[in-house]
Amino acid sequence: MAALAGVSVSTVSNVARGRGNVREETRQRVQGAIDELGYRPNLAARRLRSGRSHVLGLALPSVTVPYFREFADSVLREAQEHGMSVRITQTHGDVRRERGVCDDPYLRHVDGILLVPVALGQEDMRALPVTKPLIVATASFTAGRVDSFDTDRFEAARAVVAHLVAGGRRRIAALAPGEVLPAESDERYQGYVTGLRDAGLPVSRRRVVSTETVTFAAGADAVRTLIERAPDTDAVFALGDALALGALRGLRDAGRAVPGDVAVVGFGDVAQAAYCAPTLTTVDPGREEMAHRAVSLLAERAQARTTGAVLPEPGHHTVGFRLVERESSAVASE
Repeated sequence: MAALAGVSVSTVSNVARGRGNVREETRQRVQGAIDELGYRPNLAARRLRSGRSHVLGLALPSVTVPYFREFADSVLREAQEHGMSVRITQTHGDVRRERGVCDDPYLRHVDGILLVPVALGQEDMRALPVTKPLIVATASFTAGRVDSFDTDRFEAARAVVAHLVAGGRRRIAALAPGEVLPAESDERYQGYVTGLRDAGLPVSRRRVVSTETVTFAAGADAVRTLIERAPDTDAVFALGDALALGALRGLRDAGRAVPGDVAVVGFGDVAQAAYCAPTLTTVDPGREEMAHRAVSLLAERAQARTTGAVLPEPGHHTVGFRLVERESSAVASE
């Protein structure tokens, strides 16, 4: 191949790997030779030389939940940019599976793991057996043993409530995951409560409906329960877009117009939010930025294990959020 292109073997290697300072004319000539000969890199040899698998593990609750599915897609695309593939496993929100992610046989040979937990607490993270680079995404941990990435969920939730209040809503409910009530440690719930207090509005337990899962069906069922408990509710903040999308259907079935009677806001900014009817106001929690930064850091930490490079101690990293205003929270009519 080098002879065909009239260059050195190292130049061919640099072009094939996308590395090195190679002139565009030379790069095109080498790429032409690669295409003509049908060259494909020997991944097994590459892994043997580098001491790495060039595979990342992604452990998330379920690919059926829209936000997690789209986060997985973002991770897959980002990993490809780093020349890596991704092995995905589902924990189904089981705390034992989340605790045991580093010992999961399916992820045994990956360079590092990106974990999206929903059941782990701070104490669980302190006791987690970290045997390879591990990064926790969409959660805030300060245990100091792993990196974590999340948006400022507290401030995002406060911004949602402020938006609804500015639109004339005063009886604002929350739909949130939790066995009985939302976990007090859930920053979105705390932000919701603080937002109500900022506006001088009461915090009513009647207007907080918990769900066992984050699904369309759970959202529809929860909003029906809400109407029974507090029929005068004029706004719903769902702590997940799947719940919000289900709530839109539940409100329609109950004869409640959105946004005329009840405004709805979600969290996650999944693709369906821009195409449902009415379109859904929601929080974009910085999914793309989180995937980019988390995968990049995980790749760096995996590489450092083989080269001995010194990297900063693990810490918590915050990405930006954005309230995406759409039809479902338009200003209440007089």
